[in-house]
Amino acid sequence: MLLPLLLSAVLVLPTGTPTGTSTGTIEGRISIPDNVKLTKPVQVAVFTGSYVELYFAEVQKRVDNYWEDYRSLFIQDKQAFLVFRDRAQRQAMEFTLDRMRMDDPRSIATFSRTTTNNTFEFRAVPVGECRVVALVTIGNQEFVWSDTVILTDQTPALVVLKSSTP
Repeated sequence: MLLPLLLSAVLVLPTGTPTGTSTGTIEGRISIPDNVKLTKPVQVAVFTGSYVELYFAEVQKRVDNYWEDYRSLFIQDKQAFLVFRDRAQRQAMEFTLDRMRMDDPRSIATFSRTTTNNTFEFRAVPVGECRVVALVTIGNQEFVWSDTVILTDQTPALVVLKSSTP
């Protein structure tokens, strides 16, 4: 009789971070150039732990595949490579978010946001290396702007995401 009660309590209680694990806060903003108008809200996500490694591995795998398929085009047109690099980053972001949804559906609510005022905040982020990634839509093109953050304590880490393309 006590076992069903305990089991239901375990399933209902939030899982959050393990006891004793330090967490921090990431606060940031999207730095949009003056002459640019966003056409959609910005999706921002923070990847922690193994998801950082997964994101980077997926980006590299996709860039390598595009390089093999379109090498001659990239040699002639360097801008084409930048377009495909952005595509690889967007696909890797989607893949990593999908994996997070599969592993723990509640983590998406904690580590993914949509913003219309170009600011964001993530609380209860495990300390360590994190990757903040934003999907920015300008006109009909999507770009991924990102930065690495090392959380060391509960002091909020400040991040400004901006275009990496000159």
